[in-house]
Amino acid sequence: MTSHIKRLVQQLDGEAGESYDARAELIWIGADTIPAVIDGLPSLGGFGQLTAIKVFEEVGDPRCGPALIGLLDSDNPTVREWAAIALASLEIDGAVEPVRHAYRACLERATPPDWSEPEGIRWALTELGARIPVVPPLTTRLRAYEPPLRTTPLAGPQPTSPRSSTTWPTTPR
Repeated sequence: MTSHIKRLVQQLDGEAGESYDARAELIWIGADTIPAVIDGLPSLGGFGQLTAIKVFEEVGDPRCGPALIGLLDSDNPTVREWAAIALASLEIDGAVEPVRHAYRACLERATPPDWSEPEGIRWALTELGARIPVVPPLTTRLRAYEPPLRTTPLAGPQPTSPRSSTTWPTTPR
């Protein structure tokens, strides 16, 4: 079985169909696959690592925590983002500081804050309880604003349904 699992791990980096099938089978086998997926991570390219992250999330085994933390230093921004999100989704103990470090590294690289990597990392920090979402004051005031209720009818003729026999009123010029 171990050689079969190792072969499936290598297929994670294959063509889309092959990778999808390998991912589905690894998930179906379950937690027994986690050590082999962790061992195979260094040999996988970006696509394979992303697929492995999905296996980790679906299986839900906390043993993948150190491997996910290691992926926060990847050269691939999507791998870093997905690893942070997986750490939060799996509620991995000890993930807060590495995810904070990944966010600081993102800032040092001058990654625009609206790109998916910093957004995903901020979401992970929030889910891990290490960040409180900040709402700008003007937005807060808009949320609290309630328009007054209209107590008098609108002046002038009211439009009727286009399906009725009455036509829509015209506006004088």
